Amino acid sequence: MGFIQPEVTAEEFLSQAKEKLSNDSFKLVSNAYCVAEEYHRPQKRLSGQPYIIHPVNVAHIIMNSFAPDDKMISAGLLHDVVEDTSYSKEMMKKDFGEEITELVIGVTKVSQIRKNQTKEEVAAENVRRILMASFVDPRVIMIKLADKTHNMRTLGFQPSDKQERIAKEAFAVYAPLAGRLGIYAIKSELEDLAFQILYPDEYQKIKRMVSEKKSEREGNLQEIIQLLEKKMKEANIEVKIEGRAKHFYSIHKKLTLKEKKVEEIFDLRAVRIITKELRDCYGALGIVHTQFIPIPGRFKDYIASPKTNLYQSLHTTVISTDGKPLEVQIRTEDMNRIAERGIAAHWTYKEGKYNQIEDKFITRWKERLHSLTSDASASEFIDDLSGELHEDEVFAFTPKGDVFEFPKGSTVLDFAFRIHTNVGLHTKAGKVNGKIVPIRTELVSGDQVEIITEKNMKPSPIWARILKTASARQKLRQYFRKLHEDEGTEFVANKTANISIRNKDLEDVKKERQEKKEKNRQKKKDISIVVGGLKDILVRYASCCTPIPGDPVVGFITRGRGVTVHKQDCAVAQKNSDKKRLLNVRWDGVHKPVPVRIEVRAYDRPRIYLEIVKSISSTETNILEAGASSGGEGTMIARFLIEIEHLDQLEEIIETIKSIQNIISVERIKTK
Repeated sequence: MGFIQPEVTAEEFLSQAKEKLSNDSFKLVSNAYCVAEEYHRPQKRLSGQPYIIHPVNVAHIIMNSFAPDDKMISAGLLHDVVEDTSYSKEMMKKDFGEEITELVIGVTKVSQIRKNQTKEEVAAENVRRILMASFVDPRVIMIKLADKTHNMRTLGFQPSDKQERIAKEAFAVYAPLAGRLGIYAIKSELEDLAFQILYPDEYQKIKRMVSEKKSEREGNLQEIIQLLEKKMKEANIEVKIEGRAKHFYSIHKKLTLKEKKVEEIFDLRAVRIITKELRDCYGALGIVHTQFIPIPGRFKDYIASPKTNLYQSLHTTVISTDGKPLEVQIRTEDMNRIAERGIAAHWTYKEGKYNQIEDKFITRWKERLHSLTSDASASEFIDDLSGELHEDEVFAFTPKGDVFEFPKGSTVLDFAFRIHTNVGLHTKAGKVNGKIVPIRTELVSGDQVEIITEKNMKPSPIWARILKTASARQKLRQYFRKLHEDEGTEFVANKTANISIRNKDLEDVKKERQEKKEKNRQKKKDISIVVGGLKDILVRYASCCTPIPGDPVVGFITRGRGVTVHKQDCAVAQKNSDKKRLLNVRWDGVHKPVPVRIEVRAYDRPRIYLEIVKSISSTETNILEAGASSGGEGTMIARFLIEIEHLDQLEEIIETIKSIQNIISVERIKTK
């Protein structure tokens, strides 16, 4: 397979280690190698090579991609011996001490599979265990990323079905996790290796495209680099300037998900300027903008406003001498080291201890791990993990100026739960930049948010679809589990886990979402009413009042037709004189969508009908029928038949529509 990377031999690795490490550190690493080589000696890789080549290359990746950390390198060499050989945990503690042993055990997979556990659940449990170990020592995840990287480099020796499964896992979990930690070198390599397996045709197409333009691109880049080096020297700015290759998967994403053409991919050609001093970054930027025409809207200052993983750099895109776009990154040597090594750049080894250079970053990482490694189920955990691994983030402020960071797509409700659990549970609405907005309103960087609470407000099951952050969903799940444990029922969050959605083409994403939606609908029970503790009683919903989940309801025994469910305040039910035929009923935890009609009256103006339709769609509600007519005297009437899963969903829709200018009234009407 063409994607296999060159491997180092044991001799090459030990030679490099001797150059990079102190005598004591090299002695420790050598001892670890000897133990690993002895116990792995009977084993072979699928390639036919001695098994020791794998831990040797894992240790090599750790040494060159992260840091010359003797304990982490040793753990990389020993990471499989406890799981795959007769060398025990107790033997390792005796030979190498507690610290290295805990690193190895942290990387070790779950060995026992519980009955009826699926492969997905086992994979989720393994990831969860590694993250929990990383909460104690972040080096665990670095060792795992090195292990995953070497496995991906040699994936061609695995059967095709296993190749696909491992590549999907790398795409969905490990590559974005590396990005979340700022380890972009590992992230990019994992993405490209997985991309070649999962999308071979697209990979080859992009490879040919890049190859065809390589000589032309490199020639232009050399001219640009020479010009910039000359101008920097004249300004007494010491720099190192290098061309920057664009990774294949990054090109693929822009060509598909962003529907870009090859000519529109600005950073297919790019240079990186590395300076000695911080002040020289801005001096270099001035020279770049003097020599070339900057493209408006393409400048980002990640030095003044670093990313949450502490990535810092200046990004700008300019029109080069040949009239084509050129992306330029400018950063110091320290910033470049952090950009390549991420979290590993914030740990140093000195006198037997690891000192946290950036305590704030480490603390923030541990807080996120704590929310991810909660007692959620496997599907809930993967869903939470997927959301947390998004690199794009927004920053929002409290009225007092405190700043909170959120994954892109987070809502006012996420903000409320970040302040305090009780604030989240009693949230009615939000005030964003002084304007009252619904709780599902997405946050934008720079928003000032104030939460409006109400003492009698209670959470709704549909909030599971609104919340984007793992910690907030965890708090909501805990609330409903406690509530339903008290009632003897089971809470089912209305949210489908999808860990790989951002790695697929747009059309595939839409198709998969629709298939999952239909599949979930088919799985839902036709009965969502519990009668006397039983769920298999024949029920029908009264057309006179059209009850929906969340409405206070009462059951009425109908001869030959089971139980008819009415709203408690329904006039028909209240008029019934035969109290013996009335039953206490309640809604079950999972509901089949119910058709509900609403009528909207408004003062007529251009586009108001489209605004109403858009406001309903923004709540992820399916519109079955829609129509509008004149109401006379400059008014209009719009009527909709919509699918509702819970009363709270309907109330949210009504409030959302009422926020539109010129709305007179919004009412629920009888379903015909």
